[in-house]
Amino acid sequence: MELIVLFLFHLFLFYTFQIQGSSAVTDVFVKTGDDLILNRTEAEIPSNPRIWLWQFNDDTLVEFSLGSPPNVVNNRFGKVEATEKSYSVKLKDLQKSDNGIYTAKVVSPKEQILTQYNVTVQDPVSPADLTFTCAFISSSYNLTATCRADDSSISITLLRCENQTCNQEEAERRLVTKSGSSLHIYQLKESIVCNHSNQVSRNESIKQIENHCTNNEPRKHLWYITLILLVLLLPIIYILCRSRKESDKGNYDNTIYALPLANDQTETLKETDEDCSPTTTYSVVGPSMSKTATKTRAKDQPESVYSQIKAV
Repeated sequence: MELIVLFLFHLFLFYTFQIQGSSAVTDVFVKTGDDLILNRTEAEIPSNPRIWLWQFNDDTLVEFSLGSPPNVVNNRFGKVEATEKSYSVKLKDLQKSDNGIYTAKVVSPKEQILTQYNVTVQDPVSPADLTFTCAFISSSYNLTATCRADDSSISITLLRCENQTCNQEEAERRLVTKSGSSLHIYQLKESIVCNHSNQVSRNESIKQIENHCTNNEPRKHLWYITLILLVLLLPIIYILCRSRKESDKGNYDNTIYALPLANDQTETLKETDEDCSPTTTYSVVGPSMSKTATKTRAKDQPESVYSQIKAV
């Protein structure tokens, strides 16, 4: 009796499934510009359907009738193509405007959903960029790996080293970007992998861990040497410049300029008039500029001597 009840229960479930169909929605991701084929095999179609069709959201794309070739009701600007010998529909050159629910269902003799696809069109992801950074602090350093793509980035600290002793840190991180893609950085043996992917494309960058920090140590030492040299040379340069300025100032103060001596000047003015009588001669005598006159020049005033000579 129990076996009969169990058999009838399973038969009821099977019958219900065949009548109502499957309401599950399958996610499908397509790269921008690619084609997509929506397949339905003859075995998946209920027996003796009069009319069944493919729909995009609530808009009928292709209609199938018993004994007739498929009818493309809406080809969406030439993107929809149906094959006569199958129940498949080909969607060509998909763009983001083609995102949505595509449904296959029977409408006669009784409406029944056969399958549904949630189609999402995505652009391929950009290249992944992997870089290493070594942060030196005294005798220790941290090795950090950074994975970048678009406007997003994630980092992991691979090693913390001090006095030649290194400890491994976190080895993996994930991040979902604003565009919905995924950034994934992780360690694979002696390498670091930076992965940028979505459901339709994937880009990777792989680099070896070794020598990324040891190659930077000579640079660190060079900076230290340069800094020490600057500290030692700056005071010496300052002292030399100051000493030179003081030397130049002393030379300027001790400069002696020679003044030229004026020559003795004697100006004699004679005016002779042959037609007039008596004749008058004027003689102007200036101060002597000899050594003796120079000494007494401050005390004596210049004199003018006038003499009148009668004509013979």
